[in-house]
Amino acid sequence: MPVADRIELTTPVGRSWEAVIRMVLGGIADRLDLGFDQLDDLQLAVERLLAEGDPHDPVTISFELSQGGVRARVGPLRDAALADALQGPEPPPGELTLPRILSTVVDSYGVEEVADGHLVVRLEKLVRAQ
Repeated sequence: MPVADRIELTTPVGRSWEAVIRMVLGGIADRLDLGFDQLDDLQLAVERLLAEGDPHDPVTISFELSQGGVRARVGPLRDAALADALQGPEPPPGELTLPRILSTVVDSYGVEEVADGHLVVRLEKLVRAQ
């Protein structure tokens, strides 16, 4: 199996950095020949997770690109409630929650605990034929 290309970006959290993150995501979409809807889904997932970041701490976003899709890691995030929400039971029907958003826009997601109570969220978006 060929080695995946890897991109890593450490950035402050906040509106003034969203354009940089979108530019990186746009480059990834171009490289993988993702359609607009697939790019929009990945962008929504990443931006929604970044909204959980601490505005005083930078967040690292890493992407592994392969022919089959893209795997992303977003963190460190430090909200224990976020981990509970992502690992907890299914939300009631009709309730718009982070797990429901992520399960709608990416193919899979998971949570890893890292040092000092921080966590990293893993996302996977598969490439679909246009």
